[in-house]
Amino acid sequence: MRKILLMLCLTTSYCLAADKPTSTAQVAASQRVLVERIARTYAWRLIEPGNHAADEEYAGAARQFDRQLATLVDASKRNAELADNYGLLGQLWSDFRTLTNGHADAQGAAKVLESSEDMAWIAEKGSQLWMAAGSHDAHSIELTEHVAALSQRLAKIYLLQSAGLKVAFLNKDLVTARAEFLDTAAKLKALPNNTPSITSEIALMEMQWGFFQQALDALAANRSDATLRHNVITTSDRIYEVANSLAERYQRLNGV
Repeated sequence: MRKILLMLCLTTSYCLAADKPTSTAQVAASQRVLVERIARTYAWRLIEPGNHAADEEYAGAARQFDRQLATLVDASKRNAELADNYGLLGQLWSDFRTLTNGHADAQGAAKVLESSEDMAWIAEKGSQLWMAAGSHDAHSIELTEHVAALSQRLAKIYLLQSAGLKVAFLNKDLVTARAEFLDTAAKLKALPNNTPSITSEIALMEMQWGFFQQALDALAANRSDATLRHNVITTSDRIYEVANSLAERYQRLNGV
């Protein structure tokens, strides 16, 4: 599937301007985050059937993805390449929404994992296209959205493993995602236009990352402990919230 997606999305020749007040580039960047978040809520609902918080989180993320996808499809009409990208994402989303909206079970978990990988790849490709087309510096926003996506991705993988899903590449992905988080945080800290308030918020994000790592390691050692699972959910949410706050700060700072 990924090879097919790659062939559909290789060329990049277009010239578009970012929209305001919330840029299309920022909306595109958050699509990957929502894919990972929706998959994470599926794992949560699988482990804790009937959990109201998990159901509400899924519903909210799905509604947001729907709205944003409609925005991106409309904004992409002038460019065939982007229109193809979001047309494909829309097709994948239709199946993914049906899959994740249903009863969470072990068989569905493997399908959710595979589908979320494909959707995240296409969403990221669209984000890169919009970032390159923007007339403002959106690199900082792209970095913060990457942090948010990684927090949800790591939680997704650990929760799916806790639910009993065994897929060979997951352990390697965990190592890669952790390394990517540290690299992305370092890039954020090094941005030359960081204000004191942004620097303080990055420090908060790093502190939350320390708590998140502790929660992940504890859950890896005892996957049946409900308290440890909730620690992973809670700490991943805190990083997600801080990353979103940082994205808003960079948006205002850069005039994106």
